[in-house]
Amino acid sequence: MKTPFLRTMYNYDRDAASNESGLHCEDASLTQQHFKDETDINNILRQFNITGLLSESPLSPRYGDFTGIVDYHSALNAVIAAEDGFNALPADLRATFGNDPEQLINFLDDPKNKDEAIRLGLVDQKLIENEVKIEAEIASKDE
Repeated sequence: MKTPFLRTMYNYDRDAASNESGLHCEDASLTQQHFKDETDINNILRQFNITGLLSESPLSPRYGDFTGIVDYHSALNAVIAAEDGFNALPADLRATFGNDPEQLINFLDDPKNKDEAIRLGLVDQKLIENEVKIEAEIASKDE
């Protein structure tokens, strides 16, 4: 009968056992290190202690009229700014639009989606109310 092997502190190599049973990922990391300071809980709480408010998204989404773009450089800068604004949105909200800025723009173009855009926080309701007031004033002046 074979004697069972008993591990003791004299015949057990912790590093070898760890390498045998551990997980070794060789894929490139998808972590974006430039967000490290924004997501550090110590920085978030430090800012909260100063202002008393939790920070929202660093950049509010921007939606604009780009009819004045006439050259390639201006168009490319507008596209980059739109992508940056989209990437500043929370991940779950970006996933709602399939991580595609074009789907968000198409969603915001449709007036039927106004209430949903307000609920998602993409559009500020006060701005909508101000636009309605301004349009009403312009319409009354035209009459």
